[in-house]
Amino acid sequence: MMRSTPPRRPAAPPAPSPGRSAAQRQREIATLLMRLDGMLKQSAELAQTARERVSVGGLARYRRFSRRVRDFFALAALTQERLDAAPEEMEDLIDPMTTALERLHARMVVQFVEGSAAFFSSFARVKALPIGTHEMCGVELRGVLEIRKFLDDPLYEGERGQALRAEADRIAALIRRVMDRIPPLPDFGDEPSIGPRGTLNSPLKGPNAHMPPGRAAARPVAGRPPAVPPSAPPTQSPSTEVRSLSLDQFEDDDED
Repeated sequence: MMRSTPPRRPAAPPAPSPGRSAAQRQREIATLLMRLDGMLKQSAELAQTARERVSVGGLARYRRFSRRVRDFFALAALTQERLDAAPEEMEDLIDPMTTALERLHARMVVQFVEGSAAFFSSFARVKALPIGTHEMCGVELRGVLEIRKFLDDPLYEGERGQALRAEADRIAALIRRVMDRIPPLPDFGDEPSIGPRGTLNSPLKGPNAHMPPGRAAARPVAGRPPAVPPSAPPTQSPSTEVRSLSLDQFEDDDED
C-alpha cells in the first residue's frame, strides 16, 4: 500500500499567527503526531477490552473504542491543517511529517476495521440484547460508513485494500442484522422523528394523547359549527387556613 508523496492541498492555508517561529510550529506538529501515536495505542487497548466480554456491557465498551477512533481522526485533520499552513522554512520537514501522519492514519483505519469486525462477529450472536441497542448500533453504523469512505483512497489500492473494503461492508451488514433483531425505542415526542437508518418514526402520542379517556376531541363536521362544551360549575377554592401544631398534639395521638 505504498504510493508517491501526494501534492499539497490546493486550498489556501490559513494565515499564520504572528510571533510564531518555524521551530515552534515544528514542535507543535511533532507534539500532535506523538499524541496521535498515543491515541492509536489507547484505542487498541479499548478494542481488546470490548472483545473480552461481548455479551455483558460489550456494546458500551465498544463505543468507548469508537469514540477514541473518532477523536483520533479529528486530531489527524487538525494536524493536516497545521502541515498545510507550515511556513517555507519547514519545507524539508513537511514531507516526512506528512508521511508519518499518513502511516498513523492508515494504521488506525486498519485497527478500526479489524477491531470492529472481531467485536460485531461475536455481538451478532448475543441472544439477549439490551434496550437501546437499535439506536446505539445506528450511531455506530454511521461511523463505520464514514470510515469506509477512507478505503476508497488510492492509499488502499491492491489486495490489502480490497480485503479491508470487504471487511468494512461485512461489519455494516452485521450491524444491520443486529438492528433488525430488536425494535427501536418508542417515540414519546409530539412530532415525528428520524430513526438511525433515516426512517420517519411516528410519535407514540396521538393528537388526543393529552385528553382524558372518553374526552377525545371530535372532528368538526363540514357546514356545522363546532360544539361548545358546557362550562363546568364553579369550584370552591381549597381552604388556605394555616393551623399551628404543637408537640402536645402528637403526644395525645400516641396515647390514643
